[in-house]
Amino acid sequence: MRIQKQYAGFLVLLLGTTTAWSQQQPTVKATPLLKTTTTITGQKLEYPGRNPQVTATMVEIPPGVDVGWHEHPNIRYVYVIDGTLSIELENGTRREFPAGTIFVEAIGTRHHGMNAGSTPTKVLFIDHSEEGQSNMVKTEPPGPHREGQDDHH
Repeated sequence: MRIQKQYAGFLVLLLGTTTAWSQQQPTVKATPLLKTTTTITGQKLEYPGRNPQVTATMVEIPPGVDVGWHEHPNIRYVYVIDGTLSIELENGTRREFPAGTIFVEAIGTRHHGMNAGSTPTKVLFIDHSEEGQSNMVKTEPPGPHREGQDDHH
């Protein structure tokens, strides 16, 4: 009888301690940031086929700085951590992406990004590309000049 009481007391103590411990543990909170099958311009996502490579880069763009005209041959995820990232597409469409925004950039579409604000803009870029290749290709800015047009008139 005495052993049963000791065993019962131990069991109550063990259960009480376990319950108290589990109540003290914080819970993990998962917040989905992005779930998409298309870019910001509606293009269907396609991954590099042969030798895929993923590159994550943290970039800080000072106030007033433009990164220049470029395009991406493959998928680029963008997460704006601080500030606001402005992107202008070759068709003149301009969009503002404040801190906390995550999106997939246009593929094969000439555009440029800039920090039009007064504080630095911090951005995480995650690029998919073929192994050894860059996913950022510098381009000329769009303009009225057309191939074959005479520049001397």
